[in-house]
Amino acid sequence: MQFRSILPELSDLSIDWYYLAEWEVAGERRRWLGRPLSTGQFVSDLFARSGFLPGSTAAVRTLVTQMDADIYWVVTHNEGLSVAAELCAQGKRVHLSVHDDPVCLFRRSRKLRALAPLMSRQLPRVLRACASVDVISENMQERYRREYGVNSFPVFRYLRELPVNNGDLRADTLRIGHIGSLYHAEPFRLFVAACVLIAAEQKRALKIRHIGSSPELEAVARENPGIFEACGELSEPEAIHILSSCDFVYAMYPEGSRFECFRRTSLPMKLSTYTQAQRPIFAHTPDDSTLAQTVARYRVGVVCTAMDGAEIRASLDKLAESRISREHFEALRVQMMGSMQIEELRKALTGNG
Repeated sequence: MQFRSILPELSDLSIDWYYLAEWEVAGERRRWLGRPLSTGQFVSDLFARSGFLPGSTAAVRTLVTQMDADIYWVVTHNEGLSVAAELCAQGKRVHLSVHDDPVCLFRRSRKLRALAPLMSRQLPRVLRACASVDVISENMQERYRREYGVNSFPVFRYLRELPVNNGDLRADTLRIGHIGSLYHAEPFRLFVAACVLIAAEQKRALKIRHIGSSPELEAVARENPGIFEACGELSEPEAIHILSSCDFVYAMYPEGSRFECFRRTSLPMKLSTYTQAQRPIFAHTPDDSTLAQTVARYRVGVVCTAMDGAEIRASLDKLAESRISREHFEALRVQMMGSMQIEELRKALTGNG
């Protein structure tokens, strides 16, 4: 979604997309390099590049031999950081895009958590070797500057303008919208319990409309039959139409040390869809998160840090009393999803940054 919004704005550049996938995807200027690396190949490459244990960089070197460009734009997802490391080692000019911090992802992963110290050594080396770096949030930008001495610039997503919505709100139903993943079930379970009480007091039906799939959310849905409306996978215009008919939308980042680095540096892509839906955001998250800071800065919703039913209820009451206009979402769009980030990216990709 992020690159689909950005690439049309870079039509003056000749961009070939090299990718790994289980099978080839049809389309112009797409170059399929084969299947993704296995976990064993990925870990072996990390061992070899960190010098911690014997390993092999052969699989990644093979991928790089199939690529040819004046500048290599690499996304750190999965094998991306290893590919960037190999390109830099060969003296190639690399621009790196970081959506989720690799060290944070390793710390969250049960499978790779023990290898987080190795990734902590690998990441700064690659960041410093790249010609330029873009990151998902200002918090990540500040962290890389402070901890690694690396300058970067934020690129989130591009929105040319906000749509004009005709959301159909209903007085007899409290509708709540959600799209995408839910990172932890328990905060959401407490939120749903508070909404059930509010809807009963107001003598309104309660409907929670979910777009996409999330095992954690679906577990809570099974505990509350009749409340949830599964909308499945939708195009973004379809999703915006559904969400714009909700009283408000829900987003969360969990508390706890396991998620600390993640919530302080990443930014949920659902924020861009919620911005287009232009409905108040209930941000259920510690106040040190990028989500909380964004919602508070642009006054597009309410931040709830509580895991207590009564306090969640108080935050819901505050949201109901808030006056959030299109102008608030427009300010967010201009500052975080406007054309300035495109120009920064163009400068980096053309060597003029």
